[in-house]
Amino acid sequence: MRHARAWLIAFVVLWFGWILLAGEWNHYQWIAATGAAAVATTVGEIARTRSGVAARVPSAWLRRGYSAFLQVFVDFGIVLWVLVRSALRRETVHGAFHSHESDMTGDGPAAVGVRAWRTLLADYSPNAYVVDVDRDTGLVLLHELVPRRSSEEPA
Repeated sequence: MRHARAWLIAFVVLWFGWILLAGEWNHYQWIAATGAAAVATTVGEIARTRSGVAARVPSAWLRRGYSAFLQVFVDFGIVLWVLVRSALRRETVHGAFHSHESDMTGDGPAAVGVRAWRTLLADYSPNAYVVDVDRDTGLVLLHELVPRRSSEEPA
């Protein structure tokens, strides 16, 4: 039953993700979404089962994720501004790598789930992305185009 519940949740998320990205609501997209979601969910569930990794994201962390989606719009404006300024000045902006301490340590199912969830949320930002998270020390390595703490906030 545990596998059926996980499979169904992943299937629904992937199905609606396909429909959202396709931008059309018709029979062809329903069939395509169903096939792609079924294959991806089955392969993902087999991989999850065989790997033996257990991950669980506490509901409190799920609720805290909305701010990362709002930050995408702010960061898009920042990246667009840097692109325009770079084109006008005819100079290239490379960004920089940096690291900071985080509380993302541990190996239990909740720690693994929170680490994956926070990394996923941090990677939605167009301005910053997570390169690596050290699960022993909690050190997070990031790359930012424009140094801004709110861009990397979930990590």
